[in-house]
Amino acid sequence: MVREGFQTSGVARAASTINVLAGIWLFVSPWVYGYSGTMNAWNAWIVGFIIAVLGAVRLSAPMQSWLSWINCVLGIWTFFSPWIYGFAGDTGRLVNCLVVGVIVFVLGLTSARAPSYPMHPTAPPGARV
Repeated sequence: MVREGFQTSGVARAASTINVLAGIWLFVSPWVYGYSGTMNAWNAWIVGFIIAVLGAVRLSAPMQSWLSWINCVLGIWTFFSPWIYGFAGDTGRLVNCLVVGVIVFVLGLTSARAPSYPMHPTAPPGARV
């Protein structure tokens, strides 16, 4: 029995791959910026982990565009987290969250709106199609 699957477009794969990398960066950023013992570090660890996992799952599950919509919401959360957690005065961390938030939001939107294509099984050589 041949099971027909789906594949994502190159745009969706690229957007999801970059979101995986952005999630990993957000996860390691508390150590880079030296705030690993704070509540906003936990926010970065949890949100970064979720962004990376959702991006990775989206790569392997082309029909699950709703995963990318969740990343859009997490991008908005990341963008506003400096004001939510009160570290907007720290320029490095502020810019980091703004840039990562915009990247995750825009690429999540791009991935969510990208089409999925059915994969057609290839016929063996000489077979009539």
